[in-house]
Amino acid sequence: MTEQLDRRAELTRLQILQAAARQFAHTPYNLVSLDDILADATVTKGALYFHFRSKHALAVSIVEYRTALAHQSVEDILARNLSGAETLFDLCCLVAAEDIGNPMARACLNLVESIGRTDGLGARVLDSWVRGYADVAKRAIGEGDFTTETDPEAVSRLLVSTHLGTRQIRDLDDPVQFLTDLEHSWRLALPGFVVPPRLGYLEQFIRRRTAVGIKKAAPLRPHGSGET
Repeated sequence: MTEQLDRRAELTRLQILQAAARQFAHTPYNLVSLDDILADATVTKGALYFHFRSKHALAVSIVEYRTALAHQSVEDILARNLSGAETLFDLCCLVAAEDIGNPMARACLNLVESIGRTDGLGARVLDSWVRGYADVAKRAIGEGDFTTETDPEAVSRLLVSTHLGTRQIRDLDDPVQFLTDLEHSWRLALPGFVVPPRLGYLEQFIRRRTAVGIKKAAPLRPHGSGET
């Protein structure tokens, strides 16, 4: 009986997290009310407060939950045994794809931007992101794809900043433009740390990955946003 109650409570908690993520994915934090979340989640106010003491606590839980899920996605890409350089840009493409199509992922980054300075939440998330990329960049240096003068953390910060900056100036609901801008930025950056003999290959690799991302994201474009 206790196990069933615990299972039901966990399902309710997840239901609330998913509903809140849908709200925060498309509406600024300060404009989302608990009533909006309750209506989406179809749970009682008592159930919400049983799991989360405030809207802020709920938002923090979304970031923490999403970060834990992201670690598994990263492990899946690392298990492909691609080169360090290929893995790094596969990770970049994964982050972009999930930011476009996964409400939990998009809400997480929206919340990092809006409430991230509270209790060092944003710093923890971004530092973990940078460290993860930097570890893969170190592999690319060791494998000879990146120059020996390359600072892996500098490359990592550049790639993280590129994503965060592009999502600020482009509409995530226009995935073609968003992904195209990211591709252009990545290709512009490559000569700064890739050894010349590998530059052409990695440019083509990024083009192919971007093309796949655009193809997958095309059905997500809002009706009426395509060409006439």
